[in-house]
Amino acid sequence: MNKKQVLLLGATGLVGSNVLSELLKSDLVGNVTVLVRKPLAISNSKLIQVVTDFSDWTALDALASVDVLFCCIGTTRKKTPDLVQYKAIDYGITMEVARRAKQLGCQQIHLISSVGANAKSSNFYLKIKGETEEGIQSLGFETCLIYRPSMLIGARNESRPAEKIGQLLTPVFDFFTFGGNYHSIRATQLAQCMVRQVEISKLGNHVLYYRDFNA
Repeated sequence: MNKKQVLLLGATGLVGSNVLSELLKSDLVGNVTVLVRKPLAISNSKLIQVVTDFSDWTALDALASVDVLFCCIGTTRKKTPDLVQYKAIDYGITMEVARRAKQLGCQQIHLISSVGANAKSSNFYLKIKGETEEGIQSLGFETCLIYRPSMLIGARNESRPAEKIGQLLTPVFDFFTFGGNYHSIRATQLAQCMVRQVEISKLGNHVLYYRDFNA
């Protein structure tokens, strides 16, 4: 079995860090290349770290090939209040890395989005997520899996008071979702689902929700 060469964008985030952990444990994976602004304090024979500020894309020139791309990058309005910069991160960086990965032979992409994502939404966050989904799908990957979670449960490296309150209230909210699209999901569980999908490798574009994460 040929082991997969994986490229991971967003390795320091809540979902991305858990995806990295799952990838490093997977027997399907040969190497995991992460694009990071600062080196991760992780030592693993599978891990290749490429340090970049995402303005100089020559850092990717050293990659020989990519089989699978995981896009888990994202920012917040608190960290990036300027809407132009916000879009440049969520949409711009994701699209540029995806284009370059495809040039390196990548035919399978996994994108973290959000429930409610819609390129025509009046909500800026959901609009950007929707535009990113449409942009990624337009690139023509053989397999494109888009994950639309609702509230993500897990400990972040940064402080998000509103989200902490939301996480405390999720048992109440979840009761009324009846296991539907707006049910919360643990980041660890979502990451496990994403890495499992590498082996399944369905052709075409697919959007996955809470029930799919548990399938």
